[in-house]
Amino acid sequence: MAKKQNKPNVRKTAKNKDSHSNILQKAKNSMKWVLGLVAGVALTLTLVFVGIWVIGVDATNIFPLNRLEVTGQKHTQAKELYKKVEAISDRGFFTMDMTKAEKEIVDLPWVKKIQLRKVWPETLSIEITEHEPLAYWGDKGVVSVEGEVLYPNDLPEQNWVTLNGPAAIAEDLTELLQMYQMQLDSKQLQVQSIDLSERGAVNLKLADGIDVKLGNYQVEERLGRFIAQIDNLKKYKNDSLAYVDLRYQNGLVAAWKSDLKSQAVETNDNSNR
Repeated sequence: MAKKQNKPNVRKTAKNKDSHSNILQKAKNSMKWVLGLVAGVALTLTLVFVGIWVIGVDATNIFPLNRLEVTGQKHTQAKELYKKVEAISDRGFFTMDMTKAEKEIVDLPWVKKIQLRKVWPETLSIEITEHEPLAYWGDKGVVSVEGEVLYPNDLPEQNWVTLNGPAAIAEDLTELLQMYQMQLDSKQLQVQSIDLSERGAVNLKLADGIDVKLGNYQVEERLGRFIAQIDNLKKYKNDSLAYVDLRYQNGLVAAWKSDLKSQAVETNDNSNR
């Protein structure tokens, strides 16, 4: 009797092969995940180290702000701006303290406010708003329309009114100037200077050379009296008025330039006797 041959278990072998393939595939997937995780960690560490390097670099040596673009200035001098910006130790494009730089530049006499802007790669743009001048303040300063006293290094040569008085009342004096000028405009008279003493006495000097002494009481009423009488005073003599003194309750005292000359001659004659 012939022996029965054992047939190979084809189904079992195929099943084993499939299981082996699945294990290999899972292993590959696990390796990919591990490699991806390692790569991500490496990239993160690289970015961290790069960030630290960039922050640690002294940007003033790489991207310095070496150029200035200035707009809006009229009285502010370029050399003053240059010195202020040059004095800022850190002028790096990425590192300069803009708030500190703004404070430094606003300290300049004419500068009221500024707007700073960095323009890549090396330019600092400065837009300036200056104080608007109203008059000279004494012989060294300027007073703005808002009553702020400035002391520029170089006074501009302009046909401005001169105001004199304690600095604490600069704002009040600018208001008086504008009020008095409005009243004098009706007679085409122009204020040249105003002196306000510590006691509050007001003296005006007009552009045509007339000194107007108003004192420190009823100043507006006295100025009105001057305006009402100026035409008569000018017609009274064929001569230029030297001064008009209104420090009287109802009247005034006027003098003409020829009177002052005759008084000067008489004084000299008496001193020689």
